[in-house]
Amino acid sequence: MNSKLIGKFAIGLWIVTVITLGYFFYFGSTSRSLDYRTAIHLTPAERQLVLTEMRALLTAVNGMLSGLADKDYEIAAKAADAVGMGLVASLENQEKTILLKLPVEFKKLGFGTHEKFDEIAVKIRKKQEIHSLLKEMDELTRNCVACHASYKIEVDVKEK
Repeated sequence: MNSKLIGKFAIGLWIVTVITLGYFFYFGSTSRSLDYRTAIHLTPAERQLVLTEMRALLTAVNGMLSGLADKDYEIAAKAADAVGMGLVASLENQEKTILLKLPVEFKKLGFGTHEKFDEIAVKIRKKQEIHSLLKEMDELTRNCVACHASYKIEVDVKEK
């Protein structure tokens, strides 16, 4: 009798744990900010990592535009490659704890943006027509605009 009770308690505890992890995986550690964006709460180091990654994305866009303007397709492609999914893989260990704190839509937007850089790098190396490449970059930067319009990164007050 006692072992059945312990077994039911263990299963119940497991279910609660799975539901809690699922909740944080989907919603992350967020709240509504004063400007009605979703505030993502991170430690100071996590916030710094995310903002450094975002600056790298902007630097890559600048490098791509500069390379294309100079008709240096390899420079433009290398700039795009620098922040593709390879960057995500290189930061995987640092970002494991952050991923639970990010809402799923933010993650989709972020991974989609890194994948888009890889796609554009391939198209640049194929020397696709410039207007086509600019259209691709327009779609890419729309992700940036959507992200910054929807989210802000705040330092978790418990972690200060």
